[in-house]
Amino acid sequence: MAIRISRCSNTYDARNYRLISRYIFLFYSDFFFVSWILVRALWHFHYQKNPIPQRIVHGTTIEIMWTILPSIILMFIAIPSFALLYSMDEVVVDPAITIKAIGHQWYWTYEYSDYNSSDEQSLTFDSYTIPEDDPELGQSRLLEVDNRVVVPEKTHLRIIVTPADVPHSWAVPSLGVKCDAVPGRLNQTSISVQREGVYYGQCSEICGTNHAFMRAPGNIGRLLSPLWLSRTTP
Repeated sequence: MAIRISRCSNTYDARNYRLISRYIFLFYSDFFFVSWILVRALWHFHYQKNPIPQRIVHGTTIEIMWTILPSIILMFIAIPSFALLYSMDEVVVDPAITIKAIGHQWYWTYEYSDYNSSDEQSLTFDSYTIPEDDPELGQSRLLEVDNRVVVPEKTHLRIIVTPADVPHSWAVPSLGVKCDAVPGRLNQTSISVQREGVYYGQCSEICGTNHAFMRAPGNIGRLLSPLWLSRTTP
């Protein structure tokens, strides 16, 4: 599987960006606060300042404080964290492009469902792994395919995954996406790639003899118009 991403728009999920920014702010706030407490304790309780330290066995007040305060901090961190986790699992309501990935033994079929022609024939092509003895100069061994998936960068994409025979799993580790293909079901996921390039993936579910050769590289290119669709045809 190959995914080619082209530059087409500048859409970006601002809500997720704000949530991540808050999380980072809370993390650094806690880090500097704890560091300040440690440095202050080391400074004031140095052996030269207190050669005969006072023995403290029990302190109810301090124990209550160091139990309640971290709990409150964790509660403030949990609120944006839960919102971020749920928003990451949400599929884009109005994606720019919908791609259907159909798993076969042992290749992928891709369908650009949003670009059906007038005769009801959708833009569909098969993607086979290039054999070990056929790669061209510069191609990666057992990673390249004959037809890559071409998608634009900085655009919300919806991926619909389903198999035609046995269970498969459409996965691109470098994009942080993995979606199981279960017979009789349509599973979907969403991605928004911020950088152009070639991203390699594979089937992550043992699906038979040639499971290891069921690759899924994608190309993310820099194109300024929807003409990038023409590059997906064989």
